[in-house]
Amino acid sequence: MTAHDTQSFFTPDEFFCLETRLLSQTYNLAHVLLNRSQSSYLFIPVRSLQYLAIIEKNAFWFVDSLAYAVRGDEGGRLIRVSWHPLTSAREREGLTQNMDCRVIFYGEDMSEIQKRLNSEFYQSMLLIDQRHRNSLNTDCNVSILPLRSS
Repeated sequence: MTAHDTQSFFTPDEFFCLETRLLSQTYNLAHVLLNRSQSSYLFIPVRSLQYLAIIEKNAFWFVDSLAYAVRGDEGGRLIRVSWHPLTSAREREGLTQNMDCRVIFYGEDMSEIQKRLNSEFYQSMLLIDQRHRNSLNTDCNVSILPLRSS
């Protein structure tokens, strides 16, 4: 993959959303890794689920590596779940404060995936932290698009 490649990811229509809490250790580690990457996003493979997490400053996107879609002449992987913190990092009272979060499901029967993501995403980030402490790099651009064009 060269620096000029763009990876496309699609968000299908929202199926269901809920508010929950994102553990502070998960939120903190995600942002430590994102800051270390010196990019506006970071890929974290969640191999146990065959998912790819994309961390951005204000969102976490979870992509099913087996689901592919095409919109017009552009193809890309499908986002199945996303987490959107409801509080900005500056509004937190401390680093141990859990983050209120809006979870969006882009398909039915995603509750089991959500339960597993809560722990396995964190474990995947720990592995990245241990293995790539000094060399986090993102060599492509990311485009997250609605599956249906408006």
